[in-house]
Amino acid sequence: MELYERALKIKLLLLDVDGVLTDGRLYYTPQGEELKVFHVRDGVGIKLAQKAGLKVGVISGRNNRALANRLEELGVEEVHLGFFDKLPVFESMLRRLSVECEEVAFMGDDLLDLPILRRVGFPLTVADAPEEVKMHALYVTSAKGGEGAVRQAVEHLLRCRKQWEDVIKDYYA
Repeated sequence: MELYERALKIKLLLLDVDGVLTDGRLYYTPQGEELKVFHVRDGVGIKLAQKAGLKVGVISGRNNRALANRLEELGVEEVHLGFFDKLPVFESMLRRLSVECEEVAFMGDDLLDLPILRRVGFPLTVADAPEEVKMHALYVTSAKGGEGAVRQAVEHLLRCRKQWEDVIKDYYA
């Protein structure tokens, strides 16, 4: 199937967090609080995907307040935190949202993400993903996780859908 046809079917952009929206490193304060660092361009990418009419969601094995706050700030509707076994959450989400696998773009970065990457219509990954993950992706960003990779993936997806110019036109006004 042509890339354009696959991209046009996408209704849901689903993201992993650690290694995709972050650089994958874990930061802890002396008090044991987990910290997260996010790239502002990834937030812009999420907002552009939403502007293009895509629903955006996250499935992550980790769960912390900083992450929940950032996702709320971005208006991410589907937030599923604390699930290392992501496949049952994914399958439940598909049923609840009445979305087929080929209507999902998923961006993951590691072996835990392969069960979903192998099922979706538009699998995406980051530059620093293992080769076993890259070989299942339609698109591999040039940016590493946490360094604007989500923004790059969204641009690629929207260009494939021929929506890119339309969603960024307001920035030229």
